Amino acid sequence: MRYETIIFDLDGTLLNTIDDLTDSLNYALKCYQLPTYKVDDVKYFVGSGIKVMITKALKENSDYFDRVYEKFLEHYSHNNMNKTALYPKVLDTIKCLSQMNVKMAIVSNKYQQAVNDICMPLLGKYIKVMVGEQKGLNKKPSSDMINYAIKKLGADLNSTVYVGDSEIDYLTAKYAGLAFIGASWGFRGRKVLEDLKATYVIDSFEEIIKIVS
Repeated sequence: MRYETIIFDLDGTLLNTIDDLTDSLNYALKCYQLPTYKVDDVKYFVGSGIKVMITKALKENSDYFDRVYEKFLEHYSHNNMNKTALYPKVLDTIKCLSQMNVKMAIVSNKYQQAVNDICMPLLGKYIKVMVGEQKGLNKKPSSDMINYAIKKLGADLNSTVYVGDSEIDYLTAKYAGLAFIGASWGFRGRKVLEDLKATYVIDSFEEIIKIVS
């Protein structure tokens, strides 16, 4: 087997979360009569965690950060599965990889509780290690979260590949010394991933099976 361990990004890779993120962000902004955004705008705000997303959305209105952040968390805690769904072929592929005894983890800059709330019902049967934003770990693109996940899995860095959809994910893989599979269906698209010179760029989730086997 070419790769024995796969680490997945979450938003834009396993799950299409952008509609719920946009709805909760716009709810928080509307609470203070601040400008709101379309989904295609918010796609470029995400990837580095909720705080960075809100900072980018606020622009010159940074004085509102604490209030908007609080309102976002309050709303998103109840709204994070309204429109969020697994991308096509994700569940079947994850089942197949599990049967192949491939070790798997999710590493996301989304805060830990949201990672648990969203992913455990959908993928918890097959993926036991889920790492979100938490104290003591630097967020991606630092390799901290990757190294933590590999340790929890008892895996070998040299036989691990990382799957993501953004520049942050590419850098995360680079800093961790991993091959990078770019997910063209995510928030950035194929051209961005090709320009980054991803190790692989795939258009369907099931293509991962061929890469690891």
